Order: sequence, then C-alpha cells, then structure tokens
Amino acid sequence: MRKPKITKNSANWSHKHDYPIEEVWNTENTLARLIAPRLVSFRNLKKHGAPDDFQDMRQWNNAIQKMIDAFELMKYVRCLSEEEDKTVSEGLELFCKYFRHLWD
Repeated sequence: MRKPKITKNSANWSHKHDYPIEEVWNTENTLARLIAPRLVSFRNLKKHGAPDDFQDMRQWNNAIQKMIDAFELMKYVRCLSEEEDKTVSEGLELFCKYFRHLWD
C-alpha cells in the first residue's frame, strides 16, 4: 500500500489517500472522467465478440456508445434535463448489465 502524499496544502487531500478530497466529494464526476475515454477506446477496438444479447458488433458498439454518452454527460453536467437524465439512466443500466463484458 502506498503512503499518502504529504503536501503543504494537505487539508485538500483525503485522509490516508493520494487524491484530492474534491475527488471524493465528486466521485461521480471523477469516475465518469476516467471511464468515458476508456469506453471510447474499447468501442474502437477490433473486438472478437459481443455478449449473446447482441446480434452483431454494430449493436454492441451502439450499446457501448450509449454508455459513453452517459458518462460524458456525468463528467460535467450537474443539473440534467429530463432528456439528459434519461440518457444517463439508460447508459448506466447498460454499463451495469455489461460491465463484466468490457474486455476483449
């Protein structure tokens, strides 16, 4: 286990961890910023298969894009419109359902 960074401004760092406390307060946004670009890279890979729920790679990539759209919105938008909230909900449901399929 790594030791926490000690800085002059350590009040901004979370207890016993190497990340700013703002990342804890905004875990949703922090994780969205990490997940979105990785999903983009995964979508762009030449994958060798898709979950059984999908007839072809195009459908699988469309589902991955919906996940990307959700995390992109979550990165910055705090007050979602009704349509944006629907986009986020759909993308997160897909992400949860297919989380264990995000490998190739």
